Amino acid sequence: MTASVFDSPMFTKRFPVGEAGRLFTHSAELRAALLVLGTLAKVQATRGDIPEDSGFFIHRSAMEVQVDPAGLSDGLATDQTYVPALMAAFDKAMEAPEHSRFIGQSADPQDIADTALMLRLRQLLGLAETALKALPETNQTAAALAELPALRAESIHAAFAKDAELGDEIAKALSLGATGDARQSTRSISQWLTAAAQAAAAQLPHCTATAALLQQVQTLNGTLQLSAVEPHAAMSETLHLPQIALGSLSLLLMAAPNT
Repeated sequence: MTASVFDSPMFTKRFPVGEAGRLFTHSAELRAALLVLGTLAKVQATRGDIPEDSGFFIHRSAMEVQVDPAGLSDGLATDQTYVPALMAAFDKAMEAPEHSRFIGQSADPQDIADTALMLRLRQLLGLAETALKALPETNQTAAALAELPALRAESIHAAFAKDAELGDEIAKALSLGATGDARQSTRSISQWLTAAAQAAAAQLPHCTATAALLQQVQTLNGTLQLSAVEPHAAMSETLHLPQIALGSLSLLLMAAPNT
């Protein structure tokens, strides 16, 4: 069997995830991080922090360059985050050292990774909302939908806490909320996804697969909630958040009428 049922072509109909599956791939992760790096450069150029031509060259290149995730493995093992290795690969792919030396200037790599994650979680919440609205209305589904606007406002934001002014400008460019605590936000989102999963599972009684998947989501969410202190918190998200997100979306899709 595969390490996760969500990666398995054999289990794709038993545990469907729909469009949410593409959000938890290396391709989606790197594209989001490159978007953040490009936006950072454009904002810095506008502020006069880096040369204007370099900022706009980096911004354009970030939308075009292709990076092989396998090439980032050595850097990630050393740095505990993929961003420095991604920046080095981006630098090499640009073939313009006069511009590429300004990639990610003065930025914390974790802020880049966290802001990129927020872009994907924003899409995930949109998919979850659509799936919830497709279910027969219950007190649980209504409560989850009612909580969603506040969750988005409080938890989908940029993550440049060390330079909130810069972070807020990046947030505006990416249509994210103002700079906030990424660790707290991911845990709030995980808690909401778990509640949504419970609402879906309640509509699928006496189903062994549903019970097992809900147990996994609840257990991993509990583990994630306890892992809120760095340096372990971000790595805990890497291990558990994709399973929580895809497990929740799978339950929502399984509970949809006519599925």
